Amino acid sequence: MKRHSVSLLILATLSFLVFSCHKPEQPQEAVAPIETDPGTDPGTDPGTDPGTDPGTDPGTQPESPKPGDYRLTVIETTDMHGHMIETDSDGTVHYRLAYIADKADDIRGHGQDFKKDRLLLLDGGDIYQGGSVSNLLSGWPLFVAVDHMGYDAVALGNHEFDWSIENTVDADATVPDYEWQGERHENKVPVLCANLYQNGSRVPFTKDYVIVEKNAVDADGFTISVKIGIIGFADDYASSIMNSRFIGRGFSIDEDYSIANRIAEQLENSQECDATILLTHCQAQNAADALGSGSRIDLVLGGHSHSTLSGDSGWGLAFLQGGRYCERFARADLWFTVDEDGSFSFSRVSNKFTVTVDSNRDLHAYEGQNASELSEDILEVSDAALQATAAQMNDVIGYINVGATTYYLDGSGERAAIISNWMCDIIRRIGNADVAFVNSGGIRTSFPLQGQSTRNITVANIFEMFPFNNEIYVYDITYSELLRVFEYSLTAGGNSLFSRVSGIDCYYSSRTVMKLVKDGVTIYSNGSWNGDWASRKVTLSVSSFVATSERTDYSTGLPNPLIEWNSTSRLLSNDLIDNENAVRVLRDEAAVSGGLLQIDTTPHFIVW
Repeated sequence: MKRHSVSLLILATLSFLVFSCHKPEQPQEAVAPIETDPGTDPGTDPGTDPGTDPGTDPGTQPESPKPGDYRLTVIETTDMHGHMIETDSDGTVHYRLAYIADKADDIRGHGQDFKKDRLLLLDGGDIYQGGSVSNLLSGWPLFVAVDHMGYDAVALGNHEFDWSIENTVDADATVPDYEWQGERHENKVPVLCANLYQNGSRVPFTKDYVIVEKNAVDADGFTISVKIGIIGFADDYASSIMNSRFIGRGFSIDEDYSIANRIAEQLENSQECDATILLTHCQAQNAADALGSGSRIDLVLGGHSHSTLSGDSGWGLAFLQGGRYCERFARADLWFTVDEDGSFSFSRVSNKFTVTVDSNRDLHAYEGQNASELSEDILEVSDAALQATAAQMNDVIGYINVGATTYYLDGSGERAAIISNWMCDIIRRIGNADVAFVNSGGIRTSFPLQGQSTRNITVANIFEMFPFNNEIYVYDITYSELLRVFEYSLTAGGNSLFSRVSGIDCYYSSRTVMKLVKDGVTIYSNGSWNGDWASRKVTLSVSSFVATSERTDYSTGLPNPLIEWNSTSRLLSNDLIDNENAVRVLRDEAAVSGGLLQIDTTPHFIVW
């Protein structure tokens, strides 16, 4: 327990703008997660409404701290993936992040009543890459929004490396600076990750932790100043990042939770902070369990798994995680108890729950609609982003008459979907190849028809389908070598890389390739080749993520065969970027088809 003698602070009468200091310019765990409806949280303290902020200036505050309980609210977003704005197929725009920003300001105060020290606002990483608007603008609208919303810190997600880390984190370990309304602004929001290394040394562009000073408030509006230590951490997500942007540059993550525990112990023993939070790009409950029962950390806020979680470890360590895509956010209350002698200590975490963004109240189709539900500032940022991308968002390439969904196709053993068929075929055409694979993690969106007979596909949709700016690797190999790829694809190591296929049918049983069929002709069956097919040439096309990820299967010892071929003449090319070339080949198709973009609906991994 940490105890400090303090003088009670009078609530500030000045109002602050958000960051007014602008610079010119998915396993089972031992404890089941609890999803809690925000209106029915069982952890509410008696007599306190968790939905209202008691931080009203009571006038005169006593010279000594008033005994009792004081509350500081925490809000966490995570895995936003650029989805600050979401546009339905009918053109309806949902201002999700503007809704979340408004709920944050319900606690901090609106307009002249705004006080940043009433709320701790954090994000668990994977902020920029994903949504069409953010992808087309290389994360710019989120750089602006994170600053304008007054985030206290953000964790470093694996997808911050997708566009190369220099483009999503500044050298001073902050969110990137940005242009806004003709001026350059310096972004001071810190980026945290205490266990990221490059060539064996801690990287300089993330901080281990930050300490932020906030005001905890009691039921009568009296406040005490508290210091919260926020420690950044990450799961070992190296395997989910393109090799050339992570391992190939000497980056590594040491998934040793004693690193976080040592920092927490240091901060609390030195009385530098009154409570500590682990802000991690890792599933929250797994992180809480890994910290161990002796941890001095008081709350774990997680990410990466896209889960919505609220609960406690077996020994009572609170954890919380706010989902994904700005669909939800998480909130909790940190409580501090002031004793009769004026000393105080952190006492507990309560009122843990996640809040769903209301899809009716995040609309702003006309002036004044949902004005009381949406942050005017973040609405302005969102509309500026929409205006900047209007040409691409409205640039129709063609149309589909089949829903490009992620539902598994019957008979595929969960290894084929319509959207992945389409992606594979596009990659094949980019590389002028016979066969193409996509990895399961590369399937990031879908385009259902939503009750209509057709759906237009825009340039923005294609950048949403291919958000990573992957190069397309094209190989000239034999069918015998392609069999090696299929054999590897059926292992635990290869399954997540060579997950979906088009251009050839692979019939399989468990981990065995039973038959290969090319254009209706059986070329391989039960261990034997038909004629000279083994030596015939075939062109293979994949993304750079698939081509450069080394995931040796531990049970069979089989490696990703493409790693070896990358240094041989089998590699024909690797200089075409997926999204821009996908637009090119689809435009070519639409020009000769009257706009119809064909989509294959049959599985090509087929259970024997």
